[in-house]
Amino acid sequence: MSVDLYWDNDEQTIILCEFSKGWTWEALFGALNTVKSITESRSDTVGAIVDMSRGLGVPNGSLFSIETRDKAKQMLQMSANGKGPIAIVGANGVIKLVSKAFALVDRNALNDVYFVDSIDEARQVLSKRLRVPIGA
Repeated sequence: MSVDLYWDNDEQTIILCEFSKGWTWEALFGALNTVKSITESRSDTVGAIVDMSRGLGVPNGSLFSIETRDKAKQMLQMSANGKGPIAIVGANGVIKLVSKAFALVDRNALNDVYFVDSIDEARQVLSKRLRVPIGA
C-alpha cells in the first residue's frame, strides 16, 4: 500500500518510483516531495521514472471523479516545476487527459514529462535525455 523510491542506476541520476496496489495520494505526494528535495539539493540533473503500471487504479475509486482529476493535476504541476525529466510508465487515462489540458494552456509546462509503456522504454528515454548509461 505504498509508493517506494529507489535509485535506478549506479550513477544515482535516475530515481525509480514504484506504486504498489492500494497506494494512496498521500504516499504519492510524499514520494514526489522526496524526489523534489533530492533534485533541488543536487547540482547535476536527476531524472525520475514513475512506474504506475502495477498501481491498478486510483485511490478512492473512480478514474473520473473530481478528486482524481484534481490530484492528477497536482501531480503534473509538481512534475512541470521539477528540475529533471520524468518518464511516467502505465499512466491512466485521467493523467494523460489532464496532461493534454496542461499542454493547451502552457506548451512548455510538460516538455520534460514522457508517457511510456514500459520501464525499459523509460530507461531509454531518460538515458538519452540525461546522457547516462542505462541502469539495472
